[in-house]
Amino acid sequence: MTVMVTGGSRGIGLAIAQELAKAGHQLLLVARNARRLERAAHAIRETSAAEVQYLTCDLASLDDIEKLHTACVAAGFRPNVLVLNAGLFIEGSLMESSDAAFADSLNVNLVSMYRVVKSFVRSLKAMKGSRIILIGSTGGFEAYPGGALCGVAKWGVRGFAVNLRHELMGAGVGVTLVAPGGTLTDAWAGEEIPEGRLLEPADIGKLVAATLTLSSQAVVEEIIVRPMLGDIRE
Repeated sequence: MTVMVTGGSRGIGLAIAQELAKAGHQLLLVARNARRLERAAHAIRETSAAEVQYLTCDLASLDDIEKLHTACVAAGFRPNVLVLNAGLFIEGSLMESSDAAFADSLNVNLVSMYRVVKSFVRSLKAMKGSRIILIGSTGGFEAYPGGALCGVAKWGVRGFAVNLRHELMGAGVGVTLVAPGGTLTDAWAGEEIPEGRLLEPADIGKLVAATLTLSSQAVVEEIIVRPMLGDIRE
C-alpha cells in the first residue's frame, strides 16, 4: 500500500514507518524538519527495500497542508493509507496556560488531522481498501494532569475518529484510532523513568502494521495500549 505518515521523522511516527517498511509498503514521510526527515528516510532504507519519499510540511498551516496535497499529486504519490501522527505536547494546566498555547495544541493535534483528511478524502474514496489511522492517546479517555492541553485535543481526536468512521464506512474507507499510553519518546527526555516502564515506539508501529494485514471488509475501530504498570500521571 502507499502510506503517508505525518510526524514521521522521529518517535512513534518513525517507528510506525519502520514497521510499515518491513511489511513492504511504499512510504511518504511528512514533518517540519527537513534534516530529521532525511535522516529518517536514510535509516529506513538501510533496513528495508521499501520505497521512501519525504516532504516537509508545517501541519499547523492550512497553506502548507494544501501544498502537501499538491506536491503529492505532482510526484504521482497517491496514498491509500493516511497515518496521522504529528502532535504537539505543551506542559501545563488548562487554566494557567495561555490562549495561544491552547490554540496551538488544538491546531497541531486535532485541526491538522481534519484538514489533511479533507484534502485527501476524495482520492481515498476512489481507491479500494483505503484506511485512515489516527494516533491519539489514552489522555483522550481520562483526565491528563500536567498535560491537559494535549488531553483536550486528544479527546477531540477520539471524537473525530468516531464520527469520521461513521461518515466514511459507506465509501469503503476504514478509520482506526490508536491510543497509546506513555511511550518512550523525546517527550520524556530528562525524566528519570525506570527501564521498561514505558511502551516502546515499535509497539505502536507493530499494531499499526497489523491493522493493514486484515481483509478489506475488516476494520479495527479502536486500539488502546498502555504500559504493563499503567500510565504515569503527574
